[in-house]
Amino acid sequence: MTDVKIYDSVAELDASHRGAVLTVGNFDGVHLGHQRILRTARALAHVSSSSVIAMTFEPHPLTLLRPEVAPARLTPWKEKTRYLGRAGADAVVRLQTDWPLLSIPAEDFVREILVKRIHPSYIVEGPDFGFGRDRAGTVETLEAMSERGGYRVHIVEPYRLTVGDASFVVSSTHVRECVARGDVQTATLCLGRPYTLTGRVMHGEAEGRKLGYPTINLEIPDQLLPGEGVYAGVSEIEGRRRVAAISVGHRPTLGGSGVVVEAFLLSESADLYHKLVHLEFHTFIRRQRRFDSRSELTAQIADDIEKVKAAITPERLAGDESTSD
Repeated sequence: MTDVKIYDSVAELDASHRGAVLTVGNFDGVHLGHQRILRTARALAHVSSSSVIAMTFEPHPLTLLRPEVAPARLTPWKEKTRYLGRAGADAVVRLQTDWPLLSIPAEDFVREILVKRIHPSYIVEGPDFGFGRDRAGTVETLEAMSERGGYRVHIVEPYRLTVGDASFVVSSTHVRECVARGDVQTATLCLGRPYTLTGRVMHGEAEGRKLGYPTINLEIPDQLLPGEGVYAGVSEIEGRRRVAAISVGHRPTLGGSGVVVEAFLLSESADLYHKLVHLEFHTFIRRQRRFDSRSELTAQIADDIEKVKAAITPERLAGDESTSD
């Protein structure tokens, strides 16, 4: 399901959503745990022929409460709504994060925002859900108010993965940790799809062209960048998908000063400046390092590209792979 309606406040919701199955959260990344919650909501809504509403906060509350520790965003707003729709939401309500919203006591949040505006039939959450001022509200709060509020509470167990010898609960925090250290393979398992950066092509210094490998440089305004390194990936531009050798880093051999995200597209020669790019990270190839000469770097790039070709299967290029259950 992808035809999702977007509302900028609960006041915009029309009467057709009254009695909806509701889930509330930040949903950054829309990972497998979030998808399980939305599948459960979808199943409950099917029984009662109601809609599914995902209510989310923009931006993340910590950007106001404690900006110094606010997490880097995994998923831009537009992409988040698309993933929520794909996971089962009929509508997404965007609550603008501001001090009045963050100051609402938990009980008032349930009464005034959830019950009065939506009158949900079910509220579906994970066991660690917190809301209201100082995050004092819990699933126990929801259950205590359910009879008077006219809704039922359905708790969905966290999604647990086992990778090698490690077993862990899938969470946005865990995905961020994987992405930050370059472990895009585990991030893919947690998300059910490759981690993807979204940005526009901007003018660079044409260093790649001088080496014989012209790259596109991306401007990424508000997303967590993968750890510095070279990756095998796929770019999607205006619906066309291409194999991409991706570099994230300071370009130590070329004297770079800031972190640059650039990609060499293996089948492209057109002018792509200012076009919107979705850049998927599939496989980590190697760490960034300084080479003694440009010729040594060029030889390494050629080797990287062969590894990229081997890593991106036809299924990956077509976007047919899925790791969700």
